[in-house]
Amino acid sequence: MYLLFLSAGFGLGILVSISFFLRRLEALSQQPVTLPAPQVQVNVSAELVARYLDSFNLVAIPKDLVVATDEAVTRH
Repeated sequence: MYLLFLSAGFGLGILVSISFFLRRLEALSQQPVTLPAPQVQVNVSAELVARYLDSFNLVAIPKDLVVATDEAVTRH
């Protein structure tokens, strides 16, 4: 008899806790989700950008020469 009451109490406790958490979950799902807009701040000096670009071997090709070769113009 003792085990019957113990198991019934345990089962009721689990049911109550599940119902409590389901109510909480429903309340949370009803709230609208708002995300703040990302704010990006980049503080880079012109000298640092120039040194970075100088580290590459970049060659500028005029657009007229690229179009004159009848090749497809790509954007980089």
